[in-house]
Amino acid sequence: MASTVLSISSQVAYGNVGNSVAVPAMQARGHEVLAVPTVILSNHPGHGKPVSLRMPAPELAAILGALDGLGALSSCAAVMTGYFAANDQIYGVARIIQRMKQQNPQLFVLVDPIIGDGDALYVPLPVAEAIRDTLLPLATCITPNRFELGWLAGRGVTNVEEALAAARSLGIGEVLATSIPAGADRIATLAITGSDCFECMTPLKPSMPHGTGDFLAGLYLAERLEHGPEEALRRSMAILERAIERSKESSILEIAAALQRDREQ
Repeated sequence: MASTVLSISSQVAYGNVGNSVAVPAMQARGHEVLAVPTVILSNHPGHGKPVSLRMPAPELAAILGALDGLGALSSCAAVMTGYFAANDQIYGVARIIQRMKQQNPQLFVLVDPIIGDGDALYVPLPVAEAIRDTLLPLATCITPNRFELGWLAGRGVTNVEEALAAARSLGIGEVLATSIPAGADRIATLAITGSDCFECMTPLKPSMPHGTGDFLAGLYLAERLEHGPEEALRRSMAILERAIERSKESSILEIAAALQRDREQ
């Protein structure tokens, strides 16, 4: 059944990252998306130095307030948050989510804690701290990569067992943990709940196009609005793997054909 999702993240003119890739993933499953940018960039920094326009926190709050005034937020079944350029943006978004949860206690809140990769933060520390301290307590589900999971939990994550322990230490009902090492040549994606852990193993790849995490977060949320964690993981990973396969010769994630094939099945 189609739902309405409020998606708050970055937007790029060139490439497929942030809302530019998460929104099509959700729309392809029939969901309506209210896309609100935290920053507009010419391109992902991985393609060269971008021109960027940061959405000031008062203007971001004003846009969300206007949507609320139109009654658009009251129809939302879910909220997804991604990249934030400044910590003051986060506080305003958190207030809106709190108000939406009061109106709809069943609101599904997916927080993609976009703070870093590899072994380091790539956002300012106050942004990472605000996501951890302000947004995570509101989350139904979070979608961290290996580094982000370890940073949020304050412990190292080098394998599946450590990822499970880190995820459950956060006290969040559902964690979709990505890029978890699972031996010398495999990577695990884990859907972790209080009592269950569903896993999808994929071959370790020498390189990945930008935007895979954003795409997976959008796919997973779209599927979770219709299915449980196990089925949502299976379905979303199948589409992601098709997109990655089609992007072998490109640094841009090729999503159109993967989504089209999904619609035809």
